[in-house]
Amino acid sequence: MLTRLLRVLPLLLCPLVMLACMWAMRGRGTRAAPDQDGRVAEFERELADLRTRLPQADAAGASTPAHRPDPTLDVRPTAPQHHRS
Repeated sequence: MLTRLLRVLPLLLCPLVMLACMWAMRGRGTRAAPDQDGRVAEFERELADLRTRLPQADAAGASTPAHRPDPTLDVRPTAPQHHRS
C-alpha cells in the first residue's frame, strides 16, 4: 500500500504545488502598474518624436550615397586548402 502511495504521490502533489505558486504570485502584477503607465507614456512621446524626425532622415539620406561594405573585411569560414606535392 505504501509503495503504491509513493508512486501516486507526485501526481497528487503537482496540482497542489501549482495552486500554491499561483496563490503566491497573484498580487505581484498589481504593484508595478503605476510605474508602467509612466514608462508607456514616455515611450509614446519618444515614438512621436522619432516619427516627426522620419521625413528629415529621408531627405538627408537621399543626398548621401548608399553604404557599401568593405570587401577586405568580409570574413567567411572557408574550407582548409590542401596543397598537392
